[in-house]
Amino acid sequence: MTAPRRVLFLTTTALEYGGVGRYSRYQIDALREIFGREGVRALSLLGPDPAASVSFPLDWHGRGPRSGSVDRARFSLGAAALALSWGPDVIHCAHVNLTPLGVRLAQLCGASTVLNVYGLELWSGLSNARRAAMARMGRLIADCHATADHVVRERLHADPPDVIWDCADLDRFRPGSPPPHLFKRYGLPDPDRYRIVLTLGRLSVGARHKGYDRLLDIWGDVRARVPQARLVFAGRGDDADRLRVKAAKLGHADSVVFTGSVDEEDLAAIYRTAHVFSLVSDKGTGRGEGIPLTPIEAMASGVPVLVGNEDGSMEAVDDTRNGIVVSPRDPARMTDALVDLLTEKGENRAARVNEARRVAEERFGYRAFLAKHRDFFGVPRPSDPPL
Repeated sequence: MTAPRRVLFLTTTALEYGGVGRYSRYQIDALREIFGREGVRALSLLGPDPAASVSFPLDWHGRGPRSGSVDRARFSLGAAALALSWGPDVIHCAHVNLTPLGVRLAQLCGASTVLNVYGLELWSGLSNARRAAMARMGRLIADCHATADHVVRERLHADPPDVIWDCADLDRFRPGSPPPHLFKRYGLPDPDRYRIVLTLGRLSVGARHKGYDRLLDIWGDVRARVPQARLVFAGRGDDADRLRVKAAKLGHADSVVFTGSVDEEDLAAIYRTAHVFSLVSDKGTGRGEGIPLTPIEAMASGVPVLVGNEDGSMEAVDDTRNGIVVSPRDPARMTDALVDLLTEKGENRAARVNEARRVAEERFGYRAFLAKHRDFFGVPRPSDPPL
């Protein structure tokens, strides 16, 4: 690709904390750093959610966290006006749902096209129109190798995607001691007395693939071998009450904690209370992860991770340096892995904690993310500062 001068960046959302919104913000920041603020125009179909949104500079965004026909029309017309008047070299679509629009805009202004792909939106069913438009996009960026492999395997595009892993805020998420007020606020167990397994995310029906039930199903076996183990579910969602009832029915009420909603300002400290972070997800229609952020944030905080081997989650672990990869279909192996991580001591524990942070720095820092975008767009790298 000849290095562009102007990029029109279109995303479904840039103002939510996780997922596409977070990746879009990092990407917009990287593009602005590469091409200058004047060389990037960024539009978001969805606007801020007063209950949970991020402040971020955009050239246009919708009115709220849900889009109606008026918002979609305004978004499309605004993008078309920019394509015609500003003359971008690249139309960059941050979600496959925007590819039909992206293809039309590229025809209007003669721009090349780029598409981000994450995974779940691809293997959970694409409409014929979006699949056809995706095939016409010039180049693809996948957030992990698992998603890139799916594109190749299913012949969704003529060329394999470039892989650019998501990144975490390494300054915010780092090892340290959690503040004392945190334990009372969320009812957390004391990590000096107990060995804590943390899982964090949306406790929703749509997130059951993340392995919440799997943790509860094996928890009795884990406790039999590590009596001081405690399990923390951090987050809220429409499945939380069912999980809480299940924990009680299984006899785990005294060793399982549900924090409820976690304030964004407390998120980094929550990770620091854990000895192990678990996200053993499975993959299927409507299920699975690209590369999820939570294990990366946990690693950056010095917490070893346990992840599944069916999706992009496994790319967070580097050959057991910083955690363990298991099959979500093998509860015995999952139990053994949790016990191993919970009972590590001395030099072995210290090494695993240090490697968790080191792998996060090597693979998932913003500087690596920025450098890969420079390479993707054919822009020479300057001497980047250290992580």
